[in-house]
Order: sequence, then C-alpha cells, then structure tokens
Amino acid sequence: MPKQKSPFAFLKILLTLMASAIVIGSGIAASMWAAGVPIEKLAFWNTKAEQPAVIELPMNWQLIPAYSKVTRNDLIDPRTGKIPSIKIPLSGLSGMTATISGPAGDLIKQPIQKAEDTKSGIIFQLKDGTVITQQQLVKVGGAFTQATDIIGRVVKSDKSSGFAFAENNFFEEGTPAGLAGATPPGMRAMTLQADQLAGVHRISMGEQIDLVANIPLQKLNRFERSTGSRLPGAELVMDPTSARSENKETTARLVARQAVVLTPVLQRVSTETSASLSQGKKLLSVPVEEVVLAVAAEDVAAVTAALELGATVNVLVRSGRLTSDETAPTVPDGMAAVPIPGQTLLAYQTIRTVSFEDPATAYVRTINVPAKTAETSNWITDLSQLVGRIPRHDLPATVPIREEDLMPSGTAPGLSGATPPGRVLFFLDPEGLIGAHAFEFGQHLDLVASRTTSQASGRSRSEFSNVTLSEAQRTRVESIAEDVIVVMPVHSPANPTLNKTKVGNKSVSAKLIVAVRPDQVAQLEYAVAIGSGLRATVRSGTAAEPEKEISATQKDRVKMMKFDPLSETRRTDIFIGGSHESQLFGANR
Repeated sequence: MPKQKSPFAFLKILLTLMASAIVIGSGIAASMWAAGVPIEKLAFWNTKAEQPAVIELPMNWQLIPAYSKVTRNDLIDPRTGKIPSIKIPLSGLSGMTATISGPAGDLIKQPIQKAEDTKSGIIFQLKDGTVITQQQLVKVGGAFTQATDIIGRVVKSDKSSGFAFAENNFFEEGTPAGLAGATPPGMRAMTLQADQLAGVHRISMGEQIDLVANIPLQKLNRFERSTGSRLPGAELVMDPTSARSENKETTARLVARQAVVLTPVLQRVSTETSASLSQGKKLLSVPVEEVVLAVAAEDVAAVTAALELGATVNVLVRSGRLTSDETAPTVPDGMAAVPIPGQTLLAYQTIRTVSFEDPATAYVRTINVPAKTAETSNWITDLSQLVGRIPRHDLPATVPIREEDLMPSGTAPGLSGATPPGRVLFFLDPEGLIGAHAFEFGQHLDLVASRTTSQASGRSRSEFSNVTLSEAQRTRVESIAEDVIVVMPVHSPANPTLNKTKVGNKSVSAKLIVAVRPDQVAQLEYAVAIGSGLRATVRSGTAAEPEKEISATQKDRVKMMKFDPLSETRRTDIFIGGSHESQLFGANR
C-alpha cells in the first residue's frame, strides 16, 4: 500500500524556509551592527515624514567670554563641522519684523506678510509688497540670520550657547576687543584689589555703582591736596593720648559716581618671595582677588588718593530698574528753591555743577525760601544760570548767590579775566604795605610812600653846626598810585602765590595783587625797590552825595609834603679871633 502524503508537509516546508531566512537575516543584521552600520537606515518601512521649510538662525556652540571678538571657531561645532542653529518654520514668520539692507546701506525694518519656499530658495513678501530673498535678510525678529554679520563683532558680556545673536549682545561695530573696547568713552578702567572695597563681592558685570570713602579727619587735608582741591582742608592737631589719634573719626567723601563694573571679582595667583634662615629663599603662590571698574576720568585722582590713605571705600549699587513715571517732589506754592554751593567757590574760577553738590552724597543742595524774599535779595534760583559763571570774590558755602557776586557772562577764568580794562596787575609784598592783610576784593585804594633821608651835618648844609633834624623833618611823603583796585587779597585761598615760594625753610607770605594803570607801574616799582614805606587809603565803597563828591579830575589827591627846617629860624654869625661860626635860633612868635 503506497505511503500517503501528510497534509501538513507543505506547511512544514514553509516554516523551515522562514526559520532559515530569520536565522540568516539575524546573522547579517548582527554582523552589520557589529560593523557600526545603522540598522534603521536599512528598514524599508521606516519612511520619514515631510519636514516643513524652515529658516535657520546661527548660534554659538560654546561660551564666548565677555569683551571677546566672535570667531568662526565660536560658531562651528567641531563635532559636526556645522554651525548650530535655531530653526523657525516659515509658517511662524508672519507678522515678525524683518530687517533688510537698503539701497544706501541703511537698515530698513518691515513686517513679514508671507514666507514661501521655492525651487530657487526661500522668498519673503513684506508688508509694503517688496519681495526679498533669504540672502537679503539681515535680521528676523531682532536676531541675526547671517553668520557673516556676527563674526568679528565684540560681545558685551558672556554669551551662552544655545541662543541666537541679537544687536544688544554686541558693542558698536569697530569696537576693539578687551578692556579698551569695554570702557565707555570719557572713562578709565581701574584694576583694584577686592579687599580695598567693602561690598564688592556682591556686584555683577555691567552694574553702575558709587564709591564713598570714609576719610580720617586728620588726613582730610592730604586728601584734598591729592585731588587738586584748593579748598582749606580739615587737618587737625591730634593728641596722641586721645582716642582721636586712632583715626576713628572720619568724614564721608564721594570719590566716584556712576562707575561701571567691567569685570566682577576674579581670583588670580600672584608670586611672592619668602625668605627664612631655616628654609632660605622660596617662592610662594598667593591668591589675589581683583575687580575692574570703569570710572570717570576726573574721579581717578580721588579714588587713588582714598586708597593710598587707607580709607574704607564702600560700594553703593545704583538701581537698575526702569525709571518710573513718578515726578520729583515739587516746590510748595509761593516758595522758590535756591541752589547753594556745597563748598567754598574760589574767586575767578569757573563754577561747575559739582560745586553745588554735597561732597558726601553728590546731590544738589537747595533751600526753599519765599519767592518774594528770593526776588528782593536778587538770589539766583536757576542752577543753569550759575554753571559756567565766574565769581567776583570767594563765595562761602551754604550761602545763596546774587548776580552782583558774579563777573559778566563770557568773562574768562583766572586773573586775566579779572583784570579791569586798561589796567595791569602788580604783585605787592604785604610786608612793605601797612594793613595789606585787611584789604578785600574790589576795594579802591590810593597808595602813598614815605621815605626818610639820612641825617645831614650842619657844616654840610650852610655850615650850621647846631642844626639837628628830627626823623619827621627828614621824611618825604608823596603819592605813588591813585585808584588802585584790589584783585586778589592776601588771605584768599584762591591766591596763586599762597604758600608757593620758600626762602630756605621759611615760607614767604602771599602777595597782594592789585590792578594799576600802566603809567603807575614805574613809580610804584621804584618805591618798592628803594624800600619806601607804603601806606594805603581806602576809598569809600558807597555812592557819595553829589554836593560832597570830590571831582574825579582833581589831581594830587595826596599832596607831596616837604619839610623846610630853616623856614622859621634866625641866623647869628659869631666871630672869635680869626674863626667864624654861624648859629641858628628859633624865631620868636
């Protein structure tokens, strides 16, 4: 009986073939996986969905330090060889602002109405109907679209990776890298040790700060001289046995205003030399903390002087919040805010805004007075009318200023501007002028000189043996200069000759500076040269009544006085033997 075929034979053959295919396929896949071939690329069923068209915004792949220039290495990722980017679908560009380069090279901003991907590339239609290509697009939404517009620019602060570039990330085009480019115009970058500034460890890059120094009272005079101030200092005679000698009493001084933090506190290693008998000379690595600040050029001297004197310098951080709509407190009705100087204003020196600021707070000082009082007193209430003017004389602090206290607008500072027209300046030694230390600005003087001649013998003058002249009879008084104007008193702190010259170890007193007519210089110089004693008569500073006013054309206001000792004497000739002698006797009245 023939053997019958099983109905499952075909099924067995099919299963055997499938098992063989699976085993062979698994072996091939394992071999390819071991060789590093990505298996997912061979999956014919793995089909990608169609990606929408996008625009790419370049970004950096690594941190770019502050004040550094962007290079290609900052943009190209070495792991992929490409510039990483942020992808924005074209459908999301509608309404965003596009920045394009105009015909004249200027940047033009227009909202995007439509973006479309064509065979020739992506094109954009702006709101005004203009059609541009992706190559013409400079920015979209404020972010740069071209890497060529980014490379070579200097970043303002540390630029983190993963973000696109915007204009506020960079300094102006052409700015050099480093601290020179980061320092604002008109300011200077100063590197200071962090332990010299109190509170500096809590500030960040770009913050604006003020520096206030606590100057010891006994060192205040040195600080004022170091900063170029001509104001009298507050140098005190300290008792070494008292607590004041410990520099505990201080006064606050604002040494820097609106300084900018360029680099916050950073630590570096400094090498110092140490020597000992046991170990000899060796080098030590000492950590040093430093901070870099940008301060105004005029504040450099004050900051340096405060640190040199060992003063405590406090860091005050200014508010970084946006200005609110709140207005400053208004002056009450019927009152006027009168600015007053916070320090003494020196004669013939330009008034600045800082002259009205409190030295500790830098706020402009004002006092509220009734408007009628300010008008009656002729006080200047507008600070802009004071800045740039020249004082006629030293103006004390905390006292309102009148128009008559100032020189006419446009007057040059210094002694040249203070010299009246048709006059020249003459420097008088106060030791040769009686009362020189009492004269004030603008006083009008008449100078006279007295000179005593030497005693003459009787025989040399008509052979009178019994003639003896008193000192008063031998004194000649004559007018030297009329209507002399005091330009700079001796005691004024603005006097340029104050404590400037020394003879040996002895200081020479300041000179009295007066304005005289050119024709009076020779006679005045001669009187000083021969040692004549000068005296001054001060003219009245009030307006004289017409009937009592002395005519200005009258000459010889001070008459020259000459004494003739023989005018009221009698002469007697005496003959004794062959000798002859003359005697003088007073006349009988």
